[in-house]
Amino acid sequence: MKDLDFFFNPSSIAVIGASDTVGSVGYEIMKNLLEDFPGELYPINIKQKPIFGKPSYKSILDVPKTIEMAVIAIPAQYVADVLEECGKKGVKGVVIVSGGFSEIGEKEREANLLEISNKYGIRIIGPNCIGIYDNFSGVNTVFLSKEKISFPQKGNISFISQSGAFAGLILDWTSKERIGISKVVSYGNKIDVNEADLIDYLYDDETSKVICLYIEGIRRGLRFMESAKRASKKVPILALKSGKTKSGAKAASSHTGSLAGEDIIYDSAFKQSHIIRASNFEELFDMAKALEKQVYPKSDGVAILTNAGGLGVMTADALEMNGLRLANLGEDTVEKLKTQFPERVVVSNPMDLVGDADKERYEIALKALMEDKDVGLIVVILLLQVPTLSLDSADIILNIKKNSDKPIIILAAGGEIITPCLRKLEEGGLAVYPSPERAARAAYALVNHAIVRGDIHRERKENIGICKI
Repeated sequence: MKDLDFFFNPSSIAVIGASDTVGSVGYEIMKNLLEDFPGELYPINIKQKPIFGKPSYKSILDVPKTIEMAVIAIPAQYVADVLEECGKKGVKGVVIVSGGFSEIGEKEREANLLEISNKYGIRIIGPNCIGIYDNFSGVNTVFLSKEKISFPQKGNISFISQSGAFAGLILDWTSKERIGISKVVSYGNKIDVNEADLIDYLYDDETSKVICLYIEGIRRGLRFMESAKRASKKVPILALKSGKTKSGAKAASSHTGSLAGEDIIYDSAFKQSHIIRASNFEELFDMAKALEKQVYPKSDGVAILTNAGGLGVMTADALEMNGLRLANLGEDTVEKLKTQFPERVVVSNPMDLVGDADKERYEIALKALMEDKDVGLIVVILLLQVPTLSLDSADIILNIKKNSDKPIIILAAGGEIITPCLRKLEEGGLAVYPSPERAARAAYALVNHAIVRGDIHRERKENIGICKI
């Protein structure tokens, strides 16, 4: 769907409340757009003074050219008047950054905005939000200073958030974690554009291979479920839902005016809509990293390859707790490897190559697992600190990956010395995790979505552990 494309790919943007006062909301929005947005930019300021060297206009109606999108960043009591002017100007989409609406009990003020929106056919994101960050088009309505926040590298994960502050945090955090982002949308009180509308847009967006949601409450549940269920057949959807407790639900209501509802209802809705639920934002992006690679298992059997027996055992535990099963290695695989390995190597699953394993032993084992029919996914554990395993082991793994359609998850951790090796693996298209629990959760997401896609012919079922497939 391209109904919302004017938000993400506008030819022109007006900033109502634009300012040259350092530190103000209007200043930061203008500054970020000037640096990132290639289209026409029009500052609107009642004082009509130049802003960042550009002539400003007292009203959007004074701008001589067509304006596709507007950002409103002025006190709440004046928003309705300027929204009316946007309607008269023929603006297609408006991001209302301003707060002071239903989140503080001003429901009538908010209803007035919706009335104007319906009158002119304007689509609204907000109010009470930070709006849009698009890493590809350069649309950046985020009013956070680049002196205090780093923006992430380009990638294929899109993040939708009710909370503007959380969206800003995610931008900074994903930058630090080297997680690639396509779009971040903060939609606040969602008087018009909601999570379902955004899912409908993003699942058809070529740069959005994974959709992540932060949700406090959903008003139109059936519409949301319909959109999510349709989209999840093509694009994996992950959700982090807050307001699980009575205290959290109360806080959500005062934050974005959301009614959080019973958490068990959301669990059921997510399951029916094929949405994978995360328990925290670290877990959300752990799963997203694996799904972004767009390589899915054809079998639900997981193989563990390790040079550290203890980590192999812990990973087996973590996989089972996530409802996953260890692959049953074929007799041909076992016999073939036994002839090539010393007796101390345990040829089973987990496969313990023992502490003196070198990169050649990993290569032999990994190739054999790639050919085993019951193996759909491989968790490769690398204890790179041992003297026999060189830091160029990444090259062997990446070469095997190029010639196989089975997903590989890397479990490795350490300090500065091994970091270049881990980064090389990541840059080569592999997801790397520092613990068995995080690697297992990523494996869970891959198997889960493969079932939804129909790559794995198995029923989704509840497991005995912490997660559901």
